[in-house]
This record gives sequence, C-alpha cells and structure tokens, in this order.
Amino acid sequence: MNTQALIALVIFIGTYIAIGMEKIHRTIVTIAGALLLLIAGIVTLPEAIDYISWETIGLLFGMFCIVTALSETGFFIYLAFVMAKKLNYNPVKILVVFPIITGFLACFMDSITVMLFFATLTYELARILKVDPVPIIIAEVCLANTGGSATLVGDPPNVILGTVLGYTFNDFVTHTGPVALIAGAAAIAYFYIQFRQQMKSREKVDQQQLERFDPRQAIKDFRLMKLCLITYGIVILLLITHPFFEKIGIPLTIPLAAMIPAFGMLIIAGKKAEMVLHKIEYEVLLFFMGLFVVVGGIEKTGIIKTLAQGIVSIFADKPAGLISALVWGSAVSSSMIDNVPFALSMAYVIKDIAATSGIAALSIMVWAVALGTDIGGNGTPIGASANVVAYNAMEKNGIKIGWYRWLKIALPSTILSVFISNLLIILKYLIGFY
Repeated sequence: MNTQALIALVIFIGTYIAIGMEKIHRTIVTIAGALLLLIAGIVTLPEAIDYISWETIGLLFGMFCIVTALSETGFFIYLAFVMAKKLNYNPVKILVVFPIITGFLACFMDSITVMLFFATLTYELARILKVDPVPIIIAEVCLANTGGSATLVGDPPNVILGTVLGYTFNDFVTHTGPVALIAGAAAIAYFYIQFRQQMKSREKVDQQQLERFDPRQAIKDFRLMKLCLITYGIVILLLITHPFFEKIGIPLTIPLAAMIPAFGMLIIAGKKAEMVLHKIEYEVLLFFMGLFVVVGGIEKTGIIKTLAQGIVSIFADKPAGLISALVWGSAVSSSMIDNVPFALSMAYVIKDIAATSGIAALSIMVWAVALGTDIGGNGTPIGASANVVAYNAMEKNGIKIGWYRWLKIALPSTILSVFISNLLIILKYLIGFY
C-alpha cells in the first residue's frame, strides 16, 4: 500500500470512528475528512466535486422540502390521532396498526421525520392508556426501517445505492418492495405474539381525557397540508414514470422528479416557503457531500478495488454464499455503525465486484445490501437514525430503555426479518428475477 492510499485509509477509518462516537457533529466530521484529503493532495478540488453524487443531493433536497412543509402542517400528529380514535384507543390494536402506518409512511418519506412525531405521540397515548410504550415504539422503528427498504426514497442507504449505481424507484419497488412487505409482516406477527399480553392496562383509563382529543386541532395549516400531499403524489408519480419520459427524449432525471414539484410547491406556498426553507436540514446535505469525498479518496487510491478483489477470492464460484454474506454482513455492520457511510462504501465495493468478476450481477448485490443495511439497523439503538430519534424521545420523557432492553425486544425481530430477506433474495437469484 503506497503512502497516499495509507493516508486515505487512515482518514476514512478516522471519519467512521468519529461518526460512531457522536462526540462531534457528523457533518463537521465528514467535511473535515474531505478537507484533509484535499490538503494531503490525495484528491483535487475538481475531483472532490466529481465524487459528490449530485443526483443524491438533488433528490434529498427535493424530498426534504416537501417533508419539512408537511411536518410543519401537523399532518403526522393528525394522522396518529385519527388512527388511534378509529382503533378505539385499544392498545393491542395500536401495537399492530401504528407500526404498519410508520412502515407505510417510511416507504415514501424520511423515517427520521416519521419517528420524530410517532415516538412522542405513542408515548402520550400509552401514558393515558396506562401501558408500556417501549414495545410499541420499538415496533414502529423496526417497521419504519423495514418499510424504508421497499423504495428508492424510503431510506438514505437506498437513495445512495440507487442514485450512485443507477437504479430507479420502480426497480426498488419491484425487487425490494415484496421482500420488505413479507419481512415486515413477519416482524408485526412477532411483536403481536410477544407483547399483546403486555398491552392490557392494569389501571383505570381516563375516558374523558381520550374523548377530549380532537384530531382536527392538530392541523396548523390545512391549505398547506393539502398542497404538500398533492405535491408528494406528483413526486411519486414522476418517480414511477420518469423512465418513460427519458425514453421519449424528455430529460426527467430522478432528482428533477423530486425537485420540480418541490419548487412548484414552494412558489405556490408564497411567504410560507421561507419558513420551510429555514427548517430544512441542510447539515444532512453537507454531511452527504463530505462523505462522498471521503469515500472517493479510498476509491481513487485503489483500496475499494483491493477489498472487492479480496471478497471475490473468498466467494469465487459461490454466488449464493456471496449474496448471503452481503445480506448478513450489511445487517451486522449497519447495526453497529451509521448505515449511510456504510451503504456508500458498499456501493463502490459491489460495483467493483460486478466489474471484475462474474460471480453475481450488480442488481442482486444491490438488493442484498439494501435490505441488509436497512433492516439490520433495527438491531441496536444506534443502527439507524430513526432508532436514535425514538431512543432520545423516550429519554426526554423519562423512560430509560437501555441497550439490553432494546436488544431483547428488537433483535429477535431483526434476525427473523433479515433471515426472511436472505431466503427471498437467494430465491430471486435462483429463479433469475433480479
């Protein structure tokens, strides 16, 4: 390994460790890593700009605009209250239905935003219903991450894998969607069987307090909420149909499919657009930019290629073994480190594997990494951003979950879901549907 490769590797590992320790904001960490690569002369400024996937940044920015506006209207609070009322505030039904809702919402929007609202609302409902909120909230997290694996826009790892490697919204829905649906159904069944007895209140519930809930009071701006939902529908429609537009010569790329409706929404929103733009998480976009450069450094110095060749030598003529290793390796890694940088690193690794060997097609490896990374993150409190949000929300409300209890509740469901995903991905490979 030459000096430049060694420096790039040290910066890469140092960046990962610093992100995992969470002592310094992860955006600062990745930008610092990118700057160190520039100072060391490992990448030039034009190369750094080229390594950034602007398709990823554009898609995320467009989605952030819409989700931020939607959350500001009170939509998530309204939805949770409406569903709770329809379920007659039955804790067992909430244990099943609320995770299904978070899983469905996470297919189309950031799971962080979904859990930011649902964790707090679930806690409040559980407090009134006199039941333990922890199993419900962990179930919501698990389904949010599992649902996020179903689409291109569902989870940041999918956004990275799709935009960097050239896979569309339809590709993910077709290939990871059915797997996520079955894995999610198994997870729901597990939580129901395991925790339904704990959802029976041992104290008298204040029915008058429940009756005072009026879901409509949660809506801060009905007009903006309606505009956001229409805009989101247009984005999904364009993401589904954009390959057709490109075939007839209209350059409607994936980021444009999100950004055009988003900017249209901001124009129609008028003065309220300023509020939306102020609340967008720009630091996340900067985090991604810095991360692309850091991973680009080890790509340029040949470290990714060396790693890919090592994997190829282990699994030569063993495609099923390679696919299983990608699923479980991604799941275990994602449960311990931030799944976003892991997904980006793996995007380059599997791209090199596909280019240098005939073990397995790139597409089947993409689905294996996507499902392993997204679902494997359920296993620990730090496995995905949605987990961290829910964990912190509970601590703010005085509930200490702890690693042991999280593992005890979430790990069996995670292992079950990853196992099902592994079987279905192997089946897809054997029948040639990938």
